[in-house]
Amino acid sequence: MKIKWNWGTGITLFIILFMAFTLWKVYRATQHPVMLVEKDYYPKGLQYQQRIDERRNARLYKPKFLVFQQNDEVVVHFPEVHPDTSSFTFFRPSDANYDLSFPFHPDSLGLMRLPSAKFEKGKYILKIYWEEKGKKYYVEKNFFMK
Repeated sequence: MKIKWNWGTGITLFIILFMAFTLWKVYRATQHPVMLVEKDYYPKGLQYQQRIDERRNARLYKPKFLVFQQNDEVVVHFPEVHPDTSSFTFFRPSDANYDLSFPFHPDSLGLMRLPSAKFEKGKYILKIYWEEKGKKYYVEKNFFMK
C-alpha cells in the first residue's frame, strides 16, 4: 500500500511526532532529581531576621575574611576572632553532595589550609558562623574552585 502524501498526512505525522517528543520530555523531567537549596527551608525562613542581625554584627569583619586557592590548597584567612562556638561550611549551590564542613582551627597567623582534593570545580559559598561573648556573627563569601 502506497501512502498518499497530502496536507492531511503531513498534519497527522506532525501531531504524532509532537506527541512523542512531548511524552519523551515528560519522561526525562520525571527522571531528574529535585534538589532544594535547604531541606528545612521553611523554619529557616521564619528565623531569617536573626540571620540579618548576625550579618549586621559581622559587617566589620566581612572584608577581613579571605578565601583563595594556592597551589594544591584552599586557604581561608580569619581575622582576629576568638569564638566561643563556631562553624564554617563550603556550601555548593548546584549539588548538596559536595557541601563540606570543617572545624574551626586556624594557625597563629589566622590561616586554615585545606586540601584542594576535597573540592570539586565550581562555585562554593563559604558560610562562617561564630558566637563570641554572647554575640552572634555570620559572614558569607563566594569562592570559585578552579
